[in-house]
Amino acid sequence: MQRSDFSSNPPRSGLNSVPEVRQTADMSISLSSIGWDQVRADEFTSCSDSELTPGRVARVDGRTVLLITDGGTTRAESSTEILANAETSDELPATGDWVGFRSRPSHDSDVIEVVLTRRSQLSRTRQVMKSAVERQLIAANLDVVFLVQAANNVNLRRLEREAIQVAASGAEVVIVLNKADLCDDIDEVLDGVKVSAPLVSVHVVSGVTGDGVDALMGYTKPDRTVAFIGASGVGKSTLTNRLLGSDVMDTGAVREDDQRGRHTTTTRHLIPLPDGGALIDTPGVRSVGLSDAEEGVETVFEDIAELALTCRFNDCTHSEEPGCAVQEAIASGELPEDRLGSFKKLSREAEYVQSKSDMRLRRAKSEVWRARAKSYRKLTKARDEFGRPQ
Repeated sequence: MQRSDFSSNPPRSGLNSVPEVRQTADMSISLSSIGWDQVRADEFTSCSDSELTPGRVARVDGRTVLLITDGGTTRAESSTEILANAETSDELPATGDWVGFRSRPSHDSDVIEVVLTRRSQLSRTRQVMKSAVERQLIAANLDVVFLVQAANNVNLRRLEREAIQVAASGAEVVIVLNKADLCDDIDEVLDGVKVSAPLVSVHVVSGVTGDGVDALMGYTKPDRTVAFIGASGVGKSTLTNRLLGSDVMDTGAVREDDQRGRHTTTTRHLIPLPDGGALIDTPGVRSVGLSDAEEGVETVFEDIAELALTCRFNDCTHSEEPGCAVQEAIASGELPEDRLGSFKKLSREAEYVQSKSDMRLRRAKSEVWRARAKSYRKLTKARDEFGRPQ
């Protein structure tokens, strides 16, 4: 089994190697320093044989992955059994996964035999055809996810979508307003963010000057994995370098013509932090498709969900029903009306995506529509017969 220092990322023939992380000082990496604990050790022992070795997926490069192990790093690919049993791509090893692999000294890569249970998984969706969507796994086993936006160009609707996705994943949501040094009225921006996400911690930072970054370091611990997500150009890689204490990740300025960011990060990459824990830097994405997000909607809009419990009717749509606690909160100024609009819109989208991705739900809805169509045909036929001249 060929191994190497983690920071060097050696390319191998036929691999789509993406050298995102430049050469750094030698780091002594152990699995316990990036989240391996007794619970995972017990699961590994119960589901694997003595010939397997534990490791964590640092990056996915096509058919192979880069694994961190107690002995360094190695290349590995999924076993034929894992490939055969995976019904969708998100069931294959992903960045952040804990796995058990078997050494193959005579091969270019080792083989992954076991993927341990994911404690959380962050996904998004993309449309693959008119009637179906595909779930794309971003990373697994995240504890904290930083939603990064540029303080001088905040998109509140996108922020709500990202918060819903993270809440649905099982990870803690933290909002980071970066580039505070470029914002003229940070207090006004902060007030707007707190209205859209009243239950989420918000931090104002500057990756360039370092102001406020210490607060983010408080979320990093040896048993935690954190991640930055956000659009290109919001400064995720700059913040990554701050947490790492050196310029490890490539950074780039936004384009002058449209202020969009360049894709300096092109793949998800797990990086051990100097004081323990791990960080995953993700590529910027232009749109955020909701995936398995119905529970996330209720979490992010918990204030509306709690108000809805006191509505007169259990099936209240919060529109014109009498005794609607949500509408009363809007009338009193307690709840902004546009927040209710976002809640309704995102709830409908989450339900739509779920119906497109869940085959059982699609079949159930199809049966309902077929039954309705059949009833309509019967009613039409009866009316025709009733109205036919004698």
